[in-house]
Amino acid sequence: MKYIETKEEILSVELPPQLSLIDDSIDDVILPKLDTLKNNKTNNLNKYELHINDAITLSSKQLINNTDEFQLIYLDPPYNTGRSRGSRKHYNDNSSSWSSHIQKVVVNSHKLLKKEGFLVFSINQMELFNLKSICDSVFGSECFIGLFPVKIRHSERQLMINATYHDVFEYLLFYRKHKQTRFYTEPKHPRIEKFDYRIETLTENPRKEIINGKQVEIYQPNEYKIVKDKPSLKNLRRYIIAGKLATANWSGEWFESHLRQLGENLLVKVHGLENEGLGYRWFHTHNEKRRSGVYFQSSLTAGRPILPTNDLDFTEIVPNIYKEGGLGIDFKDSKKPEQLLDYIISITTKENDLVGDFYGGSGTTIAKCIKINRSCITGDNGLESIKIILQRLSNLKEGKDICGIKYNFNLVNNI
Repeated sequence: MKYIETKEEILSVELPPQLSLIDDSIDDVILPKLDTLKNNKTNNLNKYELHINDAITLSSKQLINNTDEFQLIYLDPPYNTGRSRGSRKHYNDNSSSWSSHIQKVVVNSHKLLKKEGFLVFSINQMELFNLKSICDSVFGSECFIGLFPVKIRHSERQLMINATYHDVFEYLLFYRKHKQTRFYTEPKHPRIEKFDYRIETLTENPRKEIINGKQVEIYQPNEYKIVKDKPSLKNLRRYIIAGKLATANWSGEWFESHLRQLGENLLVKVHGLENEGLGYRWFHTHNEKRRSGVYFQSSLTAGRPILPTNDLDFTEIVPNIYKEGGLGIDFKDSKKPEQLLDYIISITTKENDLVGDFYGGSGTTIAKCIKINRSCITGDNGLESIKIILQRLSNLKEGKDICGIKYNFNLVNNI
């Protein structure tokens, strides 16, 4: 790949008319906020920047103003496969300084991420274990979430006849800055037929205690009623605390550790165990017929999250990604499908969050961020990549992207 090295080379890039620079006193190109999305329901007021820089320089620049600001940094660096040719004849993916380069980018990325932020790498098997070692040294192995294989080739379509084996996978490495951060998920809707219990208290003066720092109200058997009722989201769902619920569930563990010893057939109200719902949780202790405890959940916190999986198969999509971005975006080496970026961005960010991509490639990340209302700072030091990204953004503006929607934005010199 040819890299931009001089100001004259930068200025020689032919920009689409809609994206022309205001003047030629330029060190990098900035794409500012999108003010309006035509043919879309909402206005997009996020910021979008495109820089002509290598990943180390670009990530270092961001430390000046954007430390602890990025929710997601997605990196798709050269894979260092050792290949000297590819779809483009000048392709050369061989670097003796690959590890030191990646180390610096990872260190910068860690500083740039919010406390709850994510780092995601796209890589193949050649440098996979080396990359994980580098990331572990910066983020800590406890912040490694997982390895997500991405199937991109059909098993039966074996085109590289000189290869030792047919490699059908690339990989995503997911890291989080803080080990307790979780993916953004959509919950399953609660099943109304399960919410068929109602609790009635018959006294206003139950016994009160502080147990493990929480206020607890204890009702004797003659001071309450547990009524089986017609299913309604206003009612409660009953869970028997046994098996995994007793050992791997927060409410179950709390009961076994702090409430079982209170005695039999008691109704216990624990404040602070359902803060996102009622603000408290009901428990029913064991009795002669039932040796397990019971807890009751409101519909406000019901519905298990639908967790993302690492079963990612893009074999039917990859052959057609040359169409994505519209005409002129035929980036033949390692162009990623928008659906893959949609998956990554959706589980790691919310609307208006800031996303970074310091190996811009064909501009898939910034294009997807524009479409789903995330801010994005991206860049590349390859002349060919810059031309392709600029064309892709022009296609977005003119509605020539595959989605057919027009997005209104301007490219200005922000130096």
